[in-house]
Amino acid sequence: MRVFLKTLSLFTLIFSVAYVTRILTVPDVVPIADAEESGWSVQIAFALTSVQNVVLFGMVLIILLALANWFRNLVTR
Repeated sequence: MRVFLKTLSLFTLIFSVAYVTRILTVPDVVPIADAEESGWSVQIAFALTSVQNVVLFGMVLIILLALANWFRNLVTR
């Protein structure tokens, strides 16, 4: 379980850094471009939101793997 918690805390740290960076860098920008060439703020917001989404998906996978491991250990006892 220690490996799962370390990995989950790493993913939480990465998510927190990306979220705080997006809020401080481009606070009022929605990462949707409606023009041919979007500005730098939309591109940064899109990149940071993409990092957040990937890390959230990884956190869900880590939690599911930890639960599966916990149930497997519970059954084998």
